[in-house]
Amino acid sequence: MNPFQNPYVRGDVVLPERASAYLDRDWHRPGMIQPGDVVTRSFAAIGWTWAGEWSSPDLMHFTATGR
Repeated sequence: MNPFQNPYVRGDVVLPERASAYLDRDWHRPGMIQPGDVVTRSFAAIGWTWAGEWSSPDLMHFTATGR
């Protein structure tokens, strides 16, 4: 998934660095993964979970193992 629209977050660190504007998930823009959208539903259908719902969100990744 595109890391710019779906950055990794850990505390004050946002990667890629200039992607912090995309942390506001209420302002939906093209390429952003959202809870319950077609992307998260499609991965859920095969048993994968979205890392965007973790306490330190990794908005671009999905996992089959939960890690």
